[in-house]
This record gives sequence, C-alpha cells and structure tokens, in this order.
Amino acid sequence: MKSMKREILRKINSLPTLVFQVNHPTKHFQSHLTTNTQHDNEMFCQNISSHLANDVDQEKIKNISSCEYEIYHSCTTTTTTTTSTVPLSTPQSLQESDTMEENKTLDDFEYKCPPGGKDAVIFYTTSLRGIRKTFEDCNTIRILLDSFRVVYCERDVSLDIEYRDELWRILGGRIVPPRLFIRGRHIGGADEVVGFHEQGILKKLLHGIPLISSNFPCKGCCGIRFVLCLSCHGSCKIIDLEGKATNGYRIRCAECNENGLFKCPVCS
Repeated sequence: MKSMKREILRKINSLPTLVFQVNHPTKHFQSHLTTNTQHDNEMFCQNISSHLANDVDQEKIKNISSCEYEIYHSCTTTTTTTTSTVPLSTPQSLQESDTMEENKTLDDFEYKCPPGGKDAVIFYTTSLRGIRKTFEDCNTIRILLDSFRVVYCERDVSLDIEYRDELWRILGGRIVPPRLFIRGRHIGGADEVVGFHEQGILKKLLHGIPLISSNFPCKGCCGIRFVLCLSCHGSCKIIDLEGKATNGYRIRCAECNENGLFKCPVCS
C-alpha cells in the first residue's frame, strides 16, 4: 500500500514539469540542448549550415534566372523593333513591278550590236557537249526560237573561233554561250530568255522579225551552217606545188577555218 502511494506521489510531482514543457517549448528546447552531448551539437550545426547553404543557392538561382529573363526580354524587344522597321512589300508594289516587267521593250536592253545584227536575231551557241548545262541551255533557246518560227542566225563558237572572239569582244570578257541578241540589243543568257518567255515578253521582243518560209532545213548544210572544205577536205593543209620556199610541202589552207569548215554558201 505504501508503495502505491509513493508511485502516485511521484507522478503528481512530475506533472508541473510536463505542463512547463507544453506551455514553454522554447525554454524546454534550450534546456534540452544544454543537456545534449557535444556530438549532437555538432550534428545540429551541420544541419543548420546545410539548410542555409541551400537557401543561398536557391536565391542565386532566382537572381540568375531573373537576369536571364531580363536579357531574353531585351533581345526579343530589340528583335521586334528591328523587324517592325523593315518595309514590307505590299501587293500593290509587287503588281507594279510585274507590270513594269511586262511592258519591257527593246529600248530597255543594252545596245551591243554584233556584226550584221542590227535588224536580225543573232544567237551565239555551242555544239560541244563537254559541259552538259551549257549544251542544254543552248538547246533550250534554240527550241524557243524555233517555236516562234523566226529567222535567226546561229553562230556556233565551237565550229569557228572567229565567233568566239567576236562574242568576247562585244561583251568585253570571256563570256560563255548561249547569248541572244535581237536587233542589236543584248537580251541575255538562258535564264533571262526563259524568264522573258514565261512572262510573255520574248514574243513582244521578236515582233517584226521575218518568219521562216520553209519547213525544211538548208539543202547545202542541213541546218549546220557549215560545210566541209573542198580544197583540203577538212585537214586544213594543202600541198603548195607552186611555192618555191616550201618546196612542195603542205601549207595552211586559206579557204577554211581551224576545223576545216567554211560557211554554207546557201544559207549564210
């Protein structure tokens, strides 16, 4: 019986301590810290320092992100201001440019007249297939001219070197065919001629040019415009029987070009 009383008294004496712990948790926490060991204090300080470090890192990240946002915002505003100042082409301006292109005449092209091309169509071309694009471009312009059935003079630079030198002298450089001239005006190469044809300008530029009266090619050269030399038979060399200096040796044929050809007397 006495032991039970002692136990009850002990519990009653411990009640103020519990009430004090509930009503004053900070003081209890401080007193608890003072009673802990040195190891617990060190662990506690490490936890606090790690939490503070995390808070500092998060603050830096926020500052960096805010700076990046400001830089991005400034870049986007600059881009929008610069793009807004660029003048956009309106449909009206595009329509006006198209109208100006369609109203082109021969007077709008540069005057560079080849020999005999004042009132004719001169077409510088090549029949060599070493460069496929050049050969195809020449065929493209030839097909267009044949479709309009106009009379034109084709000058193949691969068959006669005089045509090549003539083209370089007119345009002032080592220009590659094809090149088209209409009544002394330089129209351009394949890209320009095809573009004018698609816009309907080429037909206007060829207005007034005589049309082909026959559906058949030339009987002398079959449309090649060159024939084989009858003196040297294409060898470019003949025997000088009368020359005293050569003693009957071969000399250069004066009637043909470097390829042993001369212009067709029927269609030239």
